[in-house]
Amino acid sequence: MPHTQLQPFIDAAKDRGAGDEFLAGMLTRHGWPARDVYSALADWWERSTGVAIPSSRSTAENARDGFLYLLTFSTLAVWACALGSLWFRLIEHWLPDDVVNSYTYNFRATVTWQMASILVALPIYLWVMRIIVRETAANPDRAESGVRKWLTYIALLLTAIGVVSDLVFFVDYFLRGEITLRFALKCATVLAICGGIFWYYLDFLRVRVKSGRFAILAVAGAGTALCFGLLTTGTPAVQRHLEADTRRVQDLRSIATTLNARKELPRSLEDVRSKWPNLRVTDPETRQRYEYTVKNDKEYELCATFAAPGDQSAPPFPGEFWAHPKGRACFSLDITRSTPW
Repeated sequence: MPHTQLQPFIDAAKDRGAGDEFLAGMLTRHGWPARDVYSALADWWERSTGVAIPSSRSTAENARDGFLYLLTFSTLAVWACALGSLWFRLIEHWLPDDVVNSYTYNFRATVTWQMASILVALPIYLWVMRIIVRETAANPDRAESGVRKWLTYIALLLTAIGVVSDLVFFVDYFLRGEITLRFALKCATVLAICGGIFWYYLDFLRVRVKSGRFAILAVAGAGTALCFGLLTTGTPAVQRHLEADTRRVQDLRSIATTLNARKELPRSLEDVRSKWPNLRVTDPETRQRYEYTVKNDKEYELCATFAAPGDQSAPPFPGEFWAHPKGRACFSLDITRSTPW
């Protein structure tokens, strides 16, 4: 309800022909909150006309706006973080730095996960943003949604924090004399993504936004990263062959571990499998049995055909013993020694 002290004044002023704009400006300049002033004016018009002021928005509309904006900002966070992380992994792959302490991770699995996140989240984000922009253009009153403003300001805050943090790290590394091309490219990546999002939503808040330009830039940046990702890690068919190689190494290691637990070597892998039926002794793609050759009472050899050279940096992180070229490779083992990792 409007403030009771305002009603008598507004009634007297209206009787003398004062306009709404004059009263609103005068009262707000005298310290009255705009909300109380407009509420009092609305009460005067309702009493004068005998008709209640209709509500322009329903709870359902507010809930729908909340769903749309939460969906856009959550998908924005997914694809923006994945895009930045994908560029980071590619830069680290192209420009290795032995000085920097790095953690061990599966490059292929990390890159493909980030690519999948972009391919799913970015189209959803662009589609929902198109709906929001079209509805706002058709009904400008929707731009005054509280949900819209709150979530937009949150996005601006997070991107501003990202830009400031990026600049702080850049200056810190500069002062320590650790500026390299690799680090500079990472900083440029964060600055480009966070800066682009910040300026886009700044215009979005001012209801001057046109999503076409931002969509083109986002798709161009993501498309370029996806192309480099595919060129670096390979197509899905190549990925399947590489996963099969990982499975082959795991199978050979399991076979070796099983054989090294015995006091004497069996004549064939079938003799071992009869005792350990869950042991995999066949190639995952060709379904042919792995080659097993007994050299003497203690030594034997396991062979398999690989699709690509071995990668010692990928889980399960096989050591040099299990390094292999493309094609047929054999490994000599001894049951008197522990299985090489």
